[in-house]
Amino acid sequence: MQGETTPMPDSSRDIQRGLSDASARYSALESNKDGPSSRLLLANLRGEALPDSVDLVESTLARRNIWLRFPAALEVLFQADTLEPRRRLLLVCALIGCFGTIVGTLNADQLAPDISPMIWRILWIWEALALLCTATVWFLPKRLRRNWQGEALTAFFAFTIDVMLIWWAQASSLDTSITHSATAMIAVIFVCIAARLRFYWALGMAVAVFLSYSVFVQGNTPTQEMVISGNIALMALSFIFVLSANYTFEHRERRNWLLRKYDDQQRDVLVETSQYLRTLAAQDPLTGLYNRRQFDAELARFWSEATQSGQGLALLMLDVDFFKRYNDTYGHPAGDTCLIKIAEQLSLLALARGGVAARIGGEEFAVLLPLHTAEQAEAAATTLCEAIRAARIEHRESSVAEYVTVSVGVAQLAPSVNDTPSELIALADQGLYQAKSNGRNQACSATTLTSPIMHNNERDVSNTFDADDIDPAAVPLLHELEVQSYIKILKDKFIWLRFPAEIERVYRNHNAEQRRKHLALVAVVGLIIYNFYVYANSELFADVAEKAVTSQLYLTVTLLIFTLVMYQRVMSPVWREFSFCLGTSIVAVVSAWLMSQSLLLTALTYAVCLSLIPMFSGVGARQPFWFTFASATVTLIATMLLFDSVGDVFKLVYLDTVFILASNTVYTLILAYTLEYGARKEWLFSQIERVQNTALVKATEQLHRLSISDPLTGIRNRRQFEVDFDRIWEESQKEAQPVGLLIIDVDFFKLYNDSYGHPAGDACLQRVAVVINETAQASKGMAARLGGEEFGVLLPGGDLDQIALLGEKICAAVRNKSIDHKTTTVDGQKAITVSVGAASLIPSKALPSSKLLAVADDALYQAKEHGRNQVSSLSEPVL
Repeated sequence: MQGETTPMPDSSRDIQRGLSDASARYSALESNKDGPSSRLLLANLRGEALPDSVDLVESTLARRNIWLRFPAALEVLFQADTLEPRRRLLLVCALIGCFGTIVGTLNADQLAPDISPMIWRILWIWEALALLCTATVWFLPKRLRRNWQGEALTAFFAFTIDVMLIWWAQASSLDTSITHSATAMIAVIFVCIAARLRFYWALGMAVAVFLSYSVFVQGNTPTQEMVISGNIALMALSFIFVLSANYTFEHRERRNWLLRKYDDQQRDVLVETSQYLRTLAAQDPLTGLYNRRQFDAELARFWSEATQSGQGLALLMLDVDFFKRYNDTYGHPAGDTCLIKIAEQLSLLALARGGVAARIGGEEFAVLLPLHTAEQAEAAATTLCEAIRAARIEHRESSVAEYVTVSVGVAQLAPSVNDTPSELIALADQGLYQAKSNGRNQACSATTLTSPIMHNNERDVSNTFDADDIDPAAVPLLHELEVQSYIKILKDKFIWLRFPAEIERVYRNHNAEQRRKHLALVAVVGLIIYNFYVYANSELFADVAEKAVTSQLYLTVTLLIFTLVMYQRVMSPVWREFSFCLGTSIVAVVSAWLMSQSLLLTALTYAVCLSLIPMFSGVGARQPFWFTFASATVTLIATMLLFDSVGDVFKLVYLDTVFILASNTVYTLILAYTLEYGARKEWLFSQIERVQNTALVKATEQLHRLSISDPLTGIRNRRQFEVDFDRIWEESQKEAQPVGLLIIDVDFFKLYNDSYGHPAGDACLQRVAVVINETAQASKGMAARLGGEEFGVLLPGGDLDQIALLGEKICAAVRNKSIDHKTTTVDGQKAITVSVGAASLIPSKALPSSKLLAVADDALYQAKEHGRNQVSSLSEPVL
């Protein structure tokens, strides 16, 4: 409602300066080559300090956050937001871990019969303590819950189960106990991938397990030593992979949390910016009432509602009596203050009666009153006249009173489908002229049009735009459909790791070139590392070592050539991923076949390293889940089918190897799924951020354009004139350059409005504005509509002769436009003319900018007194 507009200051200069501050700050930001951020832009537009939380989120997001730690305030918020989800995940993982530990120990009686009773006693004590501590942490009161509790508990019990496995390997002298000790890596993989333990906890646990195993597990035979050495190497590689994945999990979780916070703030800022700038775009910069643009929009809305409901709609059109005389007598600053006080009364009336008030030009105002009968509208008009008289604003030059009065035209219609808003305006205009004809200071109603409606067909204004150019209310919803499509995908969870076809295509292609280079590099590095690993551990399969090394070398050369050839060709992203997956699967199958040719028990234990192949695919290459799933499945099946379990010991070790491979395969798939899900989620957030940021910038630009332009003529409005004036004055003061100013007034425009009607008057002002703007721009001047039929032109660096010459050009251009004005004659012409006051001053600290305005104003009055249609120039004010 109109009553919700910004409260108006007492001083006209204060309100103009206050309303211009936003544009000034925006202009300052535009000069920044890097461009302001969305939040910084809004903060500067509103003249507020950027909120600490906004600045903190944005600055943190801009950093890579490689140390996985936010600034203190954000870290507290992050920990609070993730506390409950982390507790639930760790509880589920604790239960799974307890069950998995029992499954992994089921063959203890066969693997270590010499110490199996002790193993089971230790295990049951461990299980009881783990479940008890888990239950204790889970049922803690909310006020006592902390994030570190679940992390510490998970790390501690995972480490203690590995300590038990290390003790097992040392306490038993059997080879099978040593081979089984490789399962110690499963606990680390589990907490890194399934439980997604925070990185520093996971890192500490992995280092502790690796060092403990390396120091305390000692072999009693050369075979045991070889197995231990192989396990240590396998642990080192697998820990590197899973810690890399764990780091990525936490880094991505933190980044996605930041992106969610950023997107929430972005949305809030988008809506807030739109609402704020819409207010600027809809407000008259002087009075704070709705401007002409918004008046047209409100009239259309009320008219539509009245047409549908069959209720009446009333319009009050009012004009300040003898306002030109008031301005000539008291000066424009006093005139501005007068208009502000009148606007206050209009705003109060509109608020009390559920309507809206607007300034439609100069000293002309309008009030729309929905659901009003003709009698109610007349009563409102009478109340308004009395309220303005009661304000007793002194007006010595008025012919009807010693204080300011208004004339009001009243119109009321119950619209039908055949009626138009123009009829309501024409009726109110007719009533206004009748009030003036009857002596002013009164309200008159018009019920029947006495002359046809004059339609405005003269809008040849190339530099203007209508209210229909953009609907400010729709600006927050710019690109909203695109945003909603991403949000819907987020809500649907995309558990199959697949987006709708078009979005999936964009996602696949968004980093296609980067993926091409990454996969080629990873393929080369992976083959080199794997061949080095095979060569370094060849003693574990000494009977086929030469064959294995040679075969791996041939395979490596073949795959390297394949990689170089295929990745130089233009391939679709899907085929590129498929070719990498195929190469990984071939390496896994060939390696499994070669290891199966060995008759040594140690070769079977070495087969555990095959799990590193799909793990490398998921972590190093970051292949999509389904491709990692394919290579992991192929690796597991090849191992199960190609290896034979001959004899009891081989069977035990074989089953243990398959168990470890199966476990690692499950964790690898969890890893690949989580990584891809996180990557897709991060991409969705980045798309939302991109769309919202684009919408915010576009909204800001469009609505800023509206907020600085005059709604009728499209040239600069009074607000922007104030900004430009202050900026140019300050710059010229530094450079000791003059500032030229023209104040331009359309001659006898009141008579024109009275004779032709306000719609024709609007068209006249539009045409005059185009002439003034084009002429000013040709001389590098800046034109603005100051109010009503008054315009201003600033000429930086213009001395008195230059600004006077520009004034002459504008006078001549308006005359040459030949806009009919049959009710008056200036210099023998029945056409629109202008009077121009020209002034130029060199700014200094002792000279306020208001001096230049005063001098130009005095020059304008001289031009009028000397017959109008001319330029008068002054360098000092008239005393």
